[in-house]
Amino acid sequence: KIHNRSMQQFYSSISFCMRHFGYLSVLCIPIIVIEASLANLFISLNIGNMSDSAALEALTNIFIPLLILVVLSLILSVALSGGSMIAFRSLSLGTSISPYQALYVALKKFFPLLWGNLLHSLAYGIGFIMLIFPGFYLFARLGLFPLYIMFEDKGAMDSLSDSWTVTDEFGMKLFVLTSVFLGIQIFFGLMGSIIGLDLELWFLILATIVKYVTLMPLFYLFYSLYESVKTNQ
Repeated sequence: KIHNRSMQQFYSSISFCMRHFGYLSVLCIPIIVIEASLANLFISLNIGNMSDSAALEALTNIFIPLLILVVLSLILSVALSGGSMIAFRSLSLGTSISPYQALYVALKKFFPLLWGNLLHSLAYGIGFIMLIFPGFYLFARLGLFPLYIMFEDKGAMDSLSDSWTVTDEFGMKLFVLTSVFLGIQIFFGLMGSIIGLDLELWFLILATIVKYVTLMPLFYLFYSLYESVKTNQ
């Protein structure tokens, strides 16, 4: 039964994102462009063939553009975590809010989202080190935190705590679905590394696209679970 329900949710989330592919693409384009630019910057340096001192000097020479891109990447990734939830609600209700308006609304709650994302990423990273699957589990159980920040004006800690509590009943299903979506990202990157494409710009751009193509359905799963819980309360 868990497997059947999980597959239904899996197909439902993909179907939603396919129906709104154009809108969600525009929503993700800014962060994809910035991350692709970062990849291009590092590849152009060819640090792998340099000595430590030469690599340090090369990085020093591009410090300002590197810093700008890193800061922009952080801002846009944080905005996307909240903006995607605003977008999902707008698309579900049929209201007219543009992708960039959704990101702007999220930026108004930048610091709670930033703190929440940092803690969420830390939990995921620690779990990932513990043989990967604990990371998927923690990512899933804590993944609803942007919804509580965006829709209930809660702080990062309270949002993470509420996400953990609400997902207790659905932990296994969320774990399975999260493992599928994040597993696709890891498998794609691993195959590129084995084949030797991981330093090719076109592959890194493609890997970035795959990352967000799989994240959007996963984020929608979190959104749909949140709305379902709220409806049944």
